[in-house]
Amino acid sequence: MKHTLLTLSLLGSFAAAADIGLLIQFGLGDTESTVWDGSITVSPGEVKRVSGYRFEQKDAIVNKTGWKASTRTPQGAVKPRGNNPKKLGMAKQMGPIFENGVYVSLQEVTADSVIELTTAPGKVSFKVGDVKRGEVLPLMDGRVAVRETAFTLRQMSQERTDDDFPALAAGAEGSFLVYQSYTPGIDRDERAKRLEAEPEDFSFLAKPSGGDQLWLHARKGNAWTEERIAVTEPGRDIYKSSVTLDGKDSAWIVWSERVDGNFDVFARHYTGGKLADVAKLSDSKGNDLCAVAATAADGTVMVAWMGAKDGLFAIQTRSLQNGQWGETKTISQNAGNCWNPAIAAHENRFAVAWDTYAKGDYDIWMAFSDGKPQPIATSPDYEARASVSFDKEGALWIAFEKSGPTWGKDWGAYDGNDGIGLYKNREIGLVVVKNGELMEPVGKIADALPGATARGPRQGKGKKKASADEQAPAPPKNPEEADGVAFLQPALRKGAPGAHAEATGPQTYNNLGRLLCDAEGRMWVIARTRLNSFRGPVGSTWGSVAAYLEGDEWVGPITIPHSDSLLYNLPAVASGPKSVFIAHSSDHRMDRMAEFNRARDPRGKGGNAALDASKDPFDNDVYFSRLTMTGEVKPAELQPLAEMPNADAAPSKRTQAERAELAAIRGYRAKVDGTELRILRGEFHRHTEISGDGGGDGPLEDMWRYAIDAASMDWIGNGDHDNGNGREYTWWLTQKTTDAFMLPGAFTPMFSYERSVSYPEGHRNVVFAQRGVRTLPRLPISDPRVFEPAPDTSMLYKYLHKFNGVCASHTSVGTMGTDWRNWDPVVEPMVEVYQGARQNYEYPGCPRCPTKEDAIGGWEPAGFICNAFAKGYKFSFQSSSDHGSTHISYAMVYAEEYNREGILKAMQKRHTYGATDNIIADSRCTAADGKERMMGDEFSVQGAPTITLKLIGTMPFEKVTMIKDNVEIPIEAPKEKEINITWTDPKPDKGKTSYYYFRGEQTNGELVWVSPMWITLE
Repeated sequence: MKHTLLTLSLLGSFAAAADIGLLIQFGLGDTESTVWDGSITVSPGEVKRVSGYRFEQKDAIVNKTGWKASTRTPQGAVKPRGNNPKKLGMAKQMGPIFENGVYVSLQEVTADSVIELTTAPGKVSFKVGDVKRGEVLPLMDGRVAVRETAFTLRQMSQERTDDDFPALAAGAEGSFLVYQSYTPGIDRDERAKRLEAEPEDFSFLAKPSGGDQLWLHARKGNAWTEERIAVTEPGRDIYKSSVTLDGKDSAWIVWSERVDGNFDVFARHYTGGKLADVAKLSDSKGNDLCAVAATAADGTVMVAWMGAKDGLFAIQTRSLQNGQWGETKTISQNAGNCWNPAIAAHENRFAVAWDTYAKGDYDIWMAFSDGKPQPIATSPDYEARASVSFDKEGALWIAFEKSGPTWGKDWGAYDGNDGIGLYKNREIGLVVVKNGELMEPVGKIADALPGATARGPRQGKGKKKASADEQAPAPPKNPEEADGVAFLQPALRKGAPGAHAEATGPQTYNNLGRLLCDAEGRMWVIARTRLNSFRGPVGSTWGSVAAYLEGDEWVGPITIPHSDSLLYNLPAVASGPKSVFIAHSSDHRMDRMAEFNRARDPRGKGGNAALDASKDPFDNDVYFSRLTMTGEVKPAELQPLAEMPNADAAPSKRTQAERAELAAIRGYRAKVDGTELRILRGEFHRHTEISGDGGGDGPLEDMWRYAIDAASMDWIGNGDHDNGNGREYTWWLTQKTTDAFMLPGAFTPMFSYERSVSYPEGHRNVVFAQRGVRTLPRLPISDPRVFEPAPDTSMLYKYLHKFNGVCASHTSVGTMGTDWRNWDPVVEPMVEVYQGARQNYEYPGCPRCPTKEDAIGGWEPAGFICNAFAKGYKFSFQSSSDHGSTHISYAMVYAEEYNREGILKAMQKRHTYGATDNIIADSRCTAADGKERMMGDEFSVQGAPTITLKLIGTMPFEKVTMIKDNVEIPIEAPKEKEINITWTDPKPDKGKTSYYYFRGEQTNGELVWVSPMWITLE
């Protein structure tokens, strides 16, 4: 990084009085908790605001310019431990001491303004000019670090609503800010509290939410209008918005809203302080989402969105010229789903970019309004979420996020050779379309963004010294309890399968890049980055950073305060006079930790179940910030793109083979007793950023991308813990997107969540067919020493009966499992027999089963499913993923109808089975009444039961086993991909009900569990 240029640029910024932001971190290198109480002054200038950076416990701001704060091991940081199941759950909140700090906003300062920093360990002074943009100023022998940040101009929302998804447009005459607000249907503080007793009526959990409302702020000169303007009425169901200028004091606002069960794109014009009537821009039967808009020099407005058409999302546009909206056009021509359009305009030309899964991995494409679609990035890697901006010369810049090849393919405890998880190693890619040629910057943007996360105690020779955040261990990948009960990592299981499934080496987490060319011609990127060393009660933390290009190098990272929130948090950017404006949201997961701790219930466990507090302080607010730049602009240095795209790139052989398997399983029909059934592939244990322990699982949107594209599922259910601690907003986001990404006839997601209760009561995943049912709070856990039905589980069953839902236990042989003290045949018809993140829980000695010495998730052998069967419980099998794992566990549902009600009905009938691959399984038996029965059914027969089995695999079968009443019976079967078996019980027991099921094992180790039949010989 070239420091001379940076110094000139920064000093130029402060030749006259200006406003700046600083992040002051203290306690770097502390080896024990240290008091850093202090205060700050500046002269000449004024301290406008001081706020906490990593405040916890009793940390607090004092008056306007002081604070009480200490360094400590932050909540959520746990000491890694070995593979000893007996010690699982004994982890303490221990580990390295992490720095604390404050954000400081300074007004009317110059380069010579002197800052006096007084702290308990000492006092130090420095000049504003000593802080170099993109660099760290070390003080007090390195124990204090100072860096520049964006300057927060205003907190735009003050209410206890959740204000999110800002959109921003700025021009010479003014600016416009749009965002949506969610009003909880149940008071957020009530949802944070413990449940003291079972409710007499569960109806309150289906109380209608307050819904969304879209708001507009207008800014003239340097002042925002006092009152925000309601673009919509309250109580709406809105997913993202955009705003674009339309002449002086005018703008178009566009958004996607669900009306009559379908998301459509709407627009409304604002001018002279008034809003015109709402215009509906889309009119399809499918969902239309993620609308963006731009305005050309001649006043033409173009809107682009992703619209569902014939079972796929395509990129569509509609333009306004001379006051009239034209016809809707589909500009993408890719034979696969197309996602998240980005739009920009230069003079009278528009550019729209998107990503597509057409060839079996995500690629970037774009189209000019006067041209055909063209590829930008088509390697086998994950290349997604484009952002676009024209520079001053009219070259189009495209940013996107990158990950490795085979994203979302086989990855988990026993399979990690040929896939990577959904949130592994994210970086920003850049391509420039200039004069018809594809170029890229000479400078590497990775050099100006937070670096790779170094794991372990050694950094290695020649590696960059990591910051405190980089030295922190990454959040545990598969923990199930907020108190540190993490799963035993497969990488630690010496010599066991799955040792390769853990990603090794440093990981970089920079994504969701937002591009902007400022008024002077600099190119900026705003990106999200993971803050590994901070995990609070609502989960891991991500923030936004900025970087800009100076000639052949990028300068950064520049922190944006008040951007701590979920990963999928989209700041909006716009260019102003010598400034970059940023609208961003924060749910205060860092700066309100101290407030939360004061409200925390000392009796409560908290964690994934609920906040267990008298208050939930973590509502989203929108902020408006500025980055100021003056001085000479050095033109960007470009070079030919190193890896040119290929418009004709074909799907890989692996992709082609998988597509053939999917066609076979989707085309299969089983006609049982006159009823035609089809297999619908899915799962309902997929975690995301919303889980308290979801720091390694990726954004909520990636769950939908994975299910629709990478796994090509027919349905999925979200598995986040209580949809985010039982909190209203994350529940609303999950429910909303479950509707938004529905593709009737191609993809039908269910409403679900994970309800986590420790052993012996057990974790269960809950499924509903209808929207609007909130997660169920907890009762105190029962005495594990007394074997009797647990009140909390009994309450869960009542809740499921009330709302017509079902549930399934998972990880039954572990700290998340159960000793089967509860069962309800109506609402708990299934069990998760296998979990991609962990193991198989049939019975001791089965394939991929846990043992005392090798149990991923703890060792509680009473939880083997065979023990439930021995009690007379009846479960069908299903297989799902859990944290991190992808593409190796499927819940197969035999449904009469392909809709939510059909999927739920099949689950209730136990017409499901589990598999680790796209394996077709069909087992039948003729009952005493002469009618044909199938897996999951209970019936009687007149003679020895004869069961038929059809298996169609992805590889030849190595072994087929019949399990009768927990006894293995080897079956002679040809070692072929398709087998048909007829088996008659040689030793039936008259008058006894026995359970029978098959397990198939392919030559490549993939498994299928064909659910039991319960047969009584009359």
